[in-house]
Amino acid sequence: MGLGATANVIGTEKSLVIVWDTGVLEGDKPVLSRQTLKVDSAITPQEAYDAAYNIASLTDYTISNIYLVTQEILSPID
Repeated sequence: MGLGATANVIGTEKSLVIVWDTGVLEGDKPVLSRQTLKVDSAITPQEAYDAAYNIASLTDYTISNIYLVTQEILSPID
């Protein structure tokens, strides 16, 4: 195995990443906080977007960015 071996996708994982604007300034730059939540691999971009804003409604922060990150799990591992 190893270099040159055929890689196979054996799974997929998704994460919802919300970047919060905390409202605090450090110099002239905003202080941002990143939160990563593992989500169901079947989640759609619209569902992820809606989830981020539902979570935001429970906080005092505003959303700076939203990411839906898809990761593929590869095999074989030696």
